[in-house]
Amino acid sequence: MKLYALTLSPYAARVRLALRIKGLAYEQEAPLGGGTRSPEYLAINPIGKLPVLVTDNGLAIAESETIIDYLEDNFPEPSLIVTGAAARAQMRNAIRTLELYVVPALTRLFGQREPQIRNADIVGAELGHLRNGLSLVQNFVDDAGFVAGGAISKADCILLPTLLLCGVAGHMFGIPGILDEFPGLASYVVQARQHPDMGAIWDETESALLAMVG
Repeated sequence: MKLYALTLSPYAARVRLALRIKGLAYEQEAPLGGGTRSPEYLAINPIGKLPVLVTDNGLAIAESETIIDYLEDNFPEPSLIVTGAAARAQMRNAIRTLELYVVPALTRLFGQREPQIRNADIVGAELGHLRNGLSLVQNFVDDAGFVAGGAISKADCILLPTLLLCGVAGHMFGIPGILDEFPGLASYVVQARQHPDMGAIWDETESALLAMVG
């Protein structure tokens, strides 16, 4: 399999973590043609975003959660779906809340990362949205190093890299300890990073991200 991705991308980190947990071999490449808007890359993924997984039979799969679902469907062991209906509901609530209330604010904040074009009103508003989203997500995260069910799951693949990005955003806007405002999430990160796979992906992604933002 081939993963079109950049190491600094938290969205690619979601998939890289799932592949690592499942022990699946893959090659990582930057987007064809030098960027996600190149004709060569758009021929693979008309959405024009990273990551994309291309299977050995040529199937191109876009969007990180969809890729993880594909991996779960085709390589079910070890599973990334926790056991029990209640734990699975918690897992899905964590993912859904994160995508609805945290990721949009992060996206808009990174649009303000250049100081010379930064709008303080937009930054202040989006930091408020980010904090609200994190406070909501915290309700669905166990204090056990895993989001739900006492085992690593799809929710961990999605949450952990996103929390890394939240920390980087806080660093950019003068709030390096933004995750410390949410003790449940801060504790989760500390424990999750002790897991060999989650810790490795965090370190690799963090190093690449910090090199980009300075």
